[in-house]
Amino acid sequence: MTAVAWTTLLVTFAIAIVVPGPDTFLLLRLGVRERRAAMLAAGGIMVGNTIWTTASVLGLAALMRAFPAALGALQLLGSAVLIWMGVQSIRSGIGTLRETAATFTARVTDHPLRLGMITNLSNPKALLFFAALFSQILPPDAGWLDRLAVVLALTSVGLAWFLAFAWLTSSRGFQRWFGRATPYIDLLAGIVFILVAGVILAELALAAMHAA
Repeated sequence: MTAVAWTTLLVTFAIAIVVPGPDTFLLLRLGVRERRAAMLAAGGIMVGNTIWTTASVLGLAALMRAFPAALGALQLLGSAVLIWMGVQSIRSGIGTLRETAATFTARVTDHPLRLGMITNLSNPKALLFFAALFSQILPPDAGWLDRLAVVLALTSVGLAWFLAFAWLTSSRGFQRWFGRATPYIDLLAGIVFILVAGVILAELALAAMHAA
């Protein structure tokens, strides 16, 4: 790969992960509570991201395009997970506002690594994003060393960003200023999760209508 191709790949990927989405809102939720949970969740997010990257490099996106029903099933499953997370997040925010025991908060931090991975994997369209990106940049005849280098590079960039974001949101200064807004962050995160799921379901419905 040329230097231009590498620059385009890294810049495009960096922009994609910096744009706020379920991953960043999850880290924000956890960061205002506990640094360890946020850092572990950041690692989990990149486990999911690396799975999508590796799958794209191996050509699984083409398989998904050949069998759109499989991608649709994954999107339905991911939407259900996002809706569940959204509902739980909103319940946690409302519970905190009512000064009740928000049991969901404790459960969220029990397995932050797994939660981060599930959050990232809940949108299988990431597979198509990486496939489209690689189709423009990665030569079809690229060797395994080049493909491995792409996976390692994107994983390193993503891990650096999400760990830095988790560190920032869990800093004492950030927690001091935004700690009281924790229930509102829960509510906002829940709304974002549900909206993302709604967009995915709407796209599936439109695709089904066109196919009918």
